[in-house]
Amino acid sequence: MKPYFATTGYSTVASSVLTIVHFLNEEVSLTREEEFKIWQQTTILPTRASSIFALAKYAKEKGCTVKVIVEKEEYDFPDYRFYRYTKEDVDNAKLSAKLLRQDAIGAGINMEVKDFTLNDVDKELLDNKIILLRLNVKALRNMKRNSSNYVVINNYNKQTSEYSIIDWGDTARSVTKEILQECFDTLESKKHRDHRMLIFER
Repeated sequence: MKPYFATTGYSTVASSVLTIVHFLNEEVSLTREEEFKIWQQTTILPTRASSIFALAKYAKEKGCTVKVIVEKEEYDFPDYRFYRYTKEDVDNAKLSAKLLRQDAIGAGINMEVKDFTLNDVDKELLDNKIILLRLNVKALRNMKRNSSNYVVINNYNKQTSEYSIIDWGDTARSVTKEILQECFDTLESKKHRDHRMLIFER
């Protein structure tokens, strides 16, 4: 899988989806224009973040078989004040996210709302799926602050307990289960975000 790294700090998950979609459908080009198309089609306004449901809809339109699993269906942004958004911004984003979700459901996106663990992610990977997973990437990037981002997980080696990941910035590498477990657990305990994943069939 050839990584496509984000060209802006706001189109990170768009670049991750582009990486996967191009791998599954080479007619989709790895270009900045396509990165921006994904970003524009999936952005939850007035924030600059993308909807996982809209990302799934884009992938389906490009011929991919996808499934969304989330622990909470509704949009949430508990630490919005740290990003200079207002409560009104978040209320507007909730409506924007709802419309994108409804549009994806109307397009036939397979979606499930349930709790899941990293072991559940492992099972999907061992079944030859590709996963886009929301994590707290602090431990992954040796950052000082907690940060919620999506990461591409391409493979899980059960013998070595290592994952092959593509991080949107500039990294394609292997990480241990210990690190990924920390990233998974602290998404909820430190960032107060629900776990979300987009599953791609190969």
